[in-house]
Amino acid sequence: MAVVFYPGQTLGQDDLKISIRDCSGQYVDPFYIRYSLFDNTTGVEVLIGPPDRIPATTGTGQFYVNATLPLDSNIGDWVVRWNFRETATSPLVQVAQEFALVKIEVIKSVTNNDTGDLLVRRLRILLRDNAPDRNYRFRPGSSEKFIQAQAQVFGYIWEDYELYEYVLMAIDMFNTAPPVTGIDINNMPDRWRSTLLMRAAGMACGALSVNWINDEFSVVGDELITVKDLEGQEYQLSFQDLFDIIYGDMMKEVQRRVREEFLEDLEKIENENI
Repeated sequence: MAVVFYPGQTLGQDDLKISIRDCSGQYVDPFYIRYSLFDNTTGVEVLIGPPDRIPATTGTGQFYVNATLPLDSNIGDWVVRWNFRETATSPLVQVAQEFALVKIEVIKSVTNNDTGDLLVRRLRILLRDNAPDRNYRFRPGSSEKFIQAQAQVFGYIWEDYELYEYVLMAIDMFNTAPPVTGIDINNMPDRWRSTLLMRAAGMACGALSVNWINDEFSVVGDELITVKDLEGQEYQLSFQDLFDIIYGDMMKEVQRRVREEFLEDLEKIENENI
């Protein structure tokens, strides 16, 4: 994907363009030429705006898309399809030109400090939170929710200001270990950065685990999962069934020992009372 634009951008003569030449390589105007824009972010092309639009031209045989991309356009892959006929009786020729829409990134610094921004960026990479769609596991969906009512968009786990707070807390940990004190984000030795980031990452993960403890992503025993054996055969099992298969014998042995110890203790108590 070599061509990238933003929602709300007005396309001009240097953006999505096409040139028509004859067999000798000379520019020629075709008898008929139109284009249509399609949103392909879900893998299924959806027509955006009217079909068969008349393109603008910069000269003989040179045409371009003269349209403004909607502000609410979906982020992802798009395609413009050109249709043209060389003459009135020529077959219809179709050419597809792919492009992408990306978000307009407004760069804001929560630290107002180059070193702080660097540490926040490195901490996010260390935590695998730099690309939530790629690194998705059990993450909550972002407020955007759905693209074309099919694909959910997943947001970052931590905001920049949260990661910055963990960085500052990690620096405070250095200052609680004399004789090296009085360290701040501006005078911290570069060689300490990795150690500081590991401490900050531990704090960030600890905070996230609180949500898990509160059953943010809990499951119940009768929830079904698909298990594949060594031969590739798939089985639908509940979590309880899978637990019994793996730990059933072990749990029976534990229960047997507990029951025997309980009976022994009970017998001792009865003998002492006689």
